[in-house]
Amino acid sequence: MKDFNVGIIQLPAKGDKKENLKTMEEYVSRAKEKNADLVCLPEMWNCPYQNSYFTKFAEEDFGETYEKMSKVAKENGIYLVGGSIPIKSEGKIYNRSYVFDKSGREIYRYSKINLFDIEGYKESDTISGGKSLGVFETEYGNFGLAICFDLRFPELFQTFRDYGAEVIFSPSTFMKKTGEAHFHLLNRARAVDTQCYIVSPTIARDDELSKNAYAHSLIVDPSGKIEVDLGEEKNLAVLKLEKEKVKREREKLPLEVSRKNRKL
Repeated sequence: MKDFNVGIIQLPAKGDKKENLKTMEEYVSRAKEKNADLVCLPEMWNCPYQNSYFTKFAEEDFGETYEKMSKVAKENGIYLVGGSIPIKSEGKIYNRSYVFDKSGREIYRYSKINLFDIEGYKESDTISGGKSLGVFETEYGNFGLAICFDLRFPELFQTFRDYGAEVIFSPSTFMKKTGEAHFHLLNRARAVDTQCYIVSPTIARDDELSKNAYAHSLIVDPSGKIEVDLGEEKNLAVLKLEKEKVKREREKLPLEVSRKNRKL
């Protein structure tokens, strides 16, 4: 890993997709002005987090939102982790994230594996789960990519560590009740588990379709320290992620050595 500047963007998801695309473009440009090398968007940033909107706003692969993200990455000369958007494929809808390099070329994609099925709400009523997990490579290092509810499954994050990740992105849309109880806890726990930076941009809260969003986009360092918390409003932040912090945390607490040496 090399030091680099990461930008996170916290936007409300409106009922007008074109407005969401325009706001995303504006805020990515602002992050670039603050010297971001890589920018990460929230989960379902172009679409209100409701099953009815997943169906209404879903696009085919390489559709309008995909093209806009590719264009924004190229124009700003940044890597863009595109949060997630609803994508139609072979009669199903996926909660999918795309990663674009500085030329706007897609270098990785991930469809959310663990769907948000809880008492009173089932994401699986409209969304199908992904089947694969991996990391993507940049000149800054190897990075993992999860989405929201995946944060509750530490074995996924250990897989990222096993694959060599030093930063893990987890674009999210936690609701108020679960966010207040668990969002900070889960992000800090996954950082401590993996000794990675955890970068979790979320949807902002507003008085319309995102009024139940918890917000509080986070960047957590490898020791579990919260470096950035964006609160509830529409906002962005850019932070330098440091190779030395990852290195020192892993030297102080050599968890992988213990894993190799333990006998059960």
